[in-house]
Amino acid sequence: MTTSSSHREKTLGTISPIAVPINQLPVVELNAEYIRRSSELALDRNESYRNIDGGTVFGNNDALTSHQTGILGEMAVAELYATDIDAETYEFGDGGVDLDLWDASADVKSTTTNKMQYPQLLICEDNPLSADLYFVAHIINWGPGGAQVRVHGYATQEQVESKTPYRHPGTRKNYVVDPEELTLPPLVQVCHG
Repeated sequence: MTTSSSHREKTLGTISPIAVPINQLPVVELNAEYIRRSSELALDRNESYRNIDGGTVFGNNDALTSHQTGILGEMAVAELYATDIDAETYEFGDGGVDLDLWDASADVKSTTTNKMQYPQLLICEDNPLSADLYFVAHIINWGPGGAQVRVHGYATQEQVESKTPYRHPGTRKNYVVDPEELTLPPLVQVCHG
């Protein structure tokens, strides 16, 4: 009897999110309290950025929405792994670390795009690559009563550094990690007792 072990060659943590159906990726439900708290944090963060560039973030004119989008993604990853986000407000930004996971620093990049099911990880070339892990969170539904956020996966700092930034999707240069290069988010939590 012969068996094929090709399906066993991949170990947990090395599977790409596009290797599984989109509806099997983790979706975190954030209730109205998360929306309220993210709005408060967005206001605080937006004020801290006014001294830098007039409050414009990510190249659009709605910096407050950009901040809240980012915070909702951070909250979703934190909720998925039973940890907390860095809710501190920094005068010139948070330095690129949103939370700590598995003794590693993590930065969460969030999107609300409806142009693709599996979004790319985009990191602005101007930002220092200071986190160990970079997560992609996709807000698929958002209103005053709550939000649904799909956590697609992550890339390591080394993966991001290996990319050559280029102008994408607009005029700003970004490090771009395609969805098939991401690692599926681990879904096992370690309980400390």
